[in-house]
Amino acid sequence: MFASLFGLVQADIDRQVDWAKEEARRRVRYVVRVAILAGIGAFALVGATAIGLIALHTWLAALWTPMMAHAIVGGGLIVFALIFFLAALAGRPPKLATRPPLQFAKPAVALGALASGTGIGAASRSAQEGLKFASDTVQQGSRSSLLGTLALAAVVGFIISRKR
Repeated sequence: MFASLFGLVQADIDRQVDWAKEEARRRVRYVVRVAILAGIGAFALVGATAIGLIALHTWLAALWTPMMAHAIVGGGLIVFALIFFLAALAGRPPKLATRPPLQFAKPAVALGALASGTGIGAASRSAQEGLKFASDTVQQGSRSSLLGTLALAAVVGFIISRKR
């Protein structure tokens, strides 16, 4: 009797786990991309600093033309570093995808799974009446009535399964 309920719960858990795994993969890909772009930017900044120091030395040594070449190379590396830093900062983290809805949370599914284990005859007719009453209560009632109905159905199902 509870096998169908456990099957529904297990299916919902499996879908939730698959969703969580995919979200984790997306987040890891984003972090790796940002880390690579920031690393390239940091490497270019170190190069720009080295070239800037060489340019400063050359300027102090010769006061004109060799410094212009070093300044152009250093300026190009600074622009390169800024481009990569801005690319790393401009990327937005991926938004969380919507979680798949719980199928078990639908009252008709839960109560239908509970009612499917009853026998044919008077017990079946009373179970069908109880199922209709419970469905009406769940569709038009509050959250507390939903939880009460599900708890009552679980207790009744447990009692019936113990007697068999």
